Amino acid sequence: MPAALKDNVVPVQGQIETRLWLQLLSLHGELFASLNSVLSSEFGLSLAKFDVLAQLDRYPDGLALGQLSQNLKVSGGNVSGLVQRLLADDLISKAMSSEDRRSFIVRLTPKGAALFRKAADVHKRHLSTRLENIPAQELDTALGVLRSLSSKIRTESKKQSRRK
Repeated sequence: MPAALKDNVVPVQGQIETRLWLQLLSLHGELFASLNSVLSSEFGLSLAKFDVLAQLDRYPDGLALGQLSQNLKVSGGNVSGLVQRLLADDLISKAMSSEDRRSFIVRLTPKGAALFRKAADVHKRHLSTRLENIPAQELDTALGVLRSLSSKIRTESKKQSRRK
């Protein structure tokens, strides 16, 4: 019997879903806090700033602010504040789009790219250290389950959007 159902043979409607949600939040909080602390102490980067740099590293030609917001799954206001702070640190540049004069494109500066590469190495090492006692097979299984859940939730969300 799955661990989540051991306590209650017949779970209350939504109980296992709530337990899953709380466990995901707990795991996220634990890893987020430790990564944020390491990146902040070593590079002066919050995890939010690191995530912006990671997105821009994936798009060498830069990203429009709206696309950056979508990719990060945060509001435009959140991105604007992060962009302003990263501009002040000379880690990114911002220029008007040549295709759409109403839009701005942000890119990594050489300083930002170099800092990101160093921070990404620390990020990887830190996660490896935090998860080193979990067998690779268990991590692979968990990753497969999470991908499956994400796919099913996205599919259901799309179906619900079409019904509206």
